[in-house]
Amino acid sequence: MRRLIRPGGNPLARASDRLEGVLLAVVLTVPLLALPVSAVVGAQTHAEQFREARNQVRSRTPVTAVLMEDAVSEVPDVRGTAAVSETPAYWHSPGGALRTGTVAAEVGTRAREGVRIWVDERGEKVQSPMSRGGAVREGLAAAASLWLAVLFGCAGLFWGSRCLLDRVRRRSWQREWKMFGPLWSGFRDGGQA
Repeated sequence: MRRLIRPGGNPLARASDRLEGVLLAVVLTVPLLALPVSAVVGAQTHAEQFREARNQVRSRTPVTAVLMEDAVSEVPDVRGTAAVSETPAYWHSPGGALRTGTVAAEVGTRAREGVRIWVDERGEKVQSPMSRGGAVREGLAAAASLWLAVLFGCAGLFWGSRCLLDRVRRRSWQREWKMFGPLWSGFRDGGQA
């Protein structure tokens, strides 16, 4: 690894070898420098998601929706897990107004049974509030995504640069061989000695 990064002491090292060494050093250094940046981005994302989760808890209310029909599924259950069906239901908003819509209910739930849903201030059905664990997961995902993007980007840059440098080296070798090959091998134009 040390010889790849610092080929300068080798008298046969070319400029392309030195450039490849510099690129390798950069590719190894940049992901290390990206770790603290990724951690900061993850922490900021976690803080934003946690604030959003607190706002959602304040602005959303759990209510019981009453099913107007049995929850049935048109798709057969093949895994043995509880299937969910969108079923018509009604519920009361926090202000007391009657609302209707479809809610997710486990298949087999009978009409007039209650299903817990979350509603906003107007009584519109919304997703359940994000949990603290969800905010942590979002922060970790943001940090890991950024760091992996930098890591794979650097690896791709190095791989692409190395392919390009190999192509340049091959062409240089071919030019040199055309120039000096006949002198070393004893063959001249047309293959005559």
